[in-house]
This record gives sequence, structure tokens and C-alpha cells, in this order.
Amino acid sequence: MNAEEARLLAVDDGRFEAMHGKNWSALEDVLADELTYCHSTARLESKIEHVANLRARKPRYRNVSARERKLRIHGDIGLINGIADIHVENDGKENRFTVRYLAVYKRTGDAWRMLAWQSTRLPDA
Repeated sequence: MNAEEARLLAVDDGRFEAMHGKNWSALEDVLADELTYCHSTARLESKIEHVANLRARKPRYRNVSARERKLRIHGDIGLINGIADIHVENDGKENRFTVRYLAVYKRTGDAWRMLAWQSTRLPDA
């Protein structure tokens, strides 16, 4: 893994941390204004909707743990395929599940910003 790939993975890790750590400023910095965020339930959100829902704890991310990530960089576009174990609370109910995901990032200057997220829930083992 080269230095730029390691930097992009660190940005992806930081985004997950910001989501469940309620670091809204850091989260907004890493999300592109034109973000499309498609949840494993097929609900589609813009950046504004996504951040507003997270702030309102709809859902509240308790933890996100990414694994088995494969990264590719093509010019200023970075693609990350991976699996994430997710722990959320929604309407007072705890839920744990696993998704396979694709995160698309774009490099703007020295910063990587996420353009798109698409996830599919994996069947329970």
C-alpha cells in the first residue's frame, strides 16, 4: 500500500469515527457537498439530510468497524469496497448487522471527500 492509499483509508476510518463519535464538523469536512448516501435499507440521503439525521440520532451509530477493505485510486477518484459491522440504535432499539459497501471519494486539492456510499446488508450468519 502506498502513502496515498494509506491516507485515504485513514480518511475513511476518520469518517466512521466521526459518525459514531458525534464529531459533526469532522464529518461535514469529509463529505462532499454533492454526496449521495444510500443506506442498506435503500433510503437515499443528500449530505444535508445525512448529517441532519445523524445529529437527530436517526439512527444513532454506536460503532462501525470496517474490515476486508480493498482500495483503488484512479486519478482523483478513490474507491473502497469493504465489509462493515454496524451497531446502531434507532427509536430506542439496538440493532447489529453487517454490510458490504462501496465508498467513492474524490480528491480535491489535498483533501479526500466522500461522493457516494452504497451498502447492502449481508444475511445473518
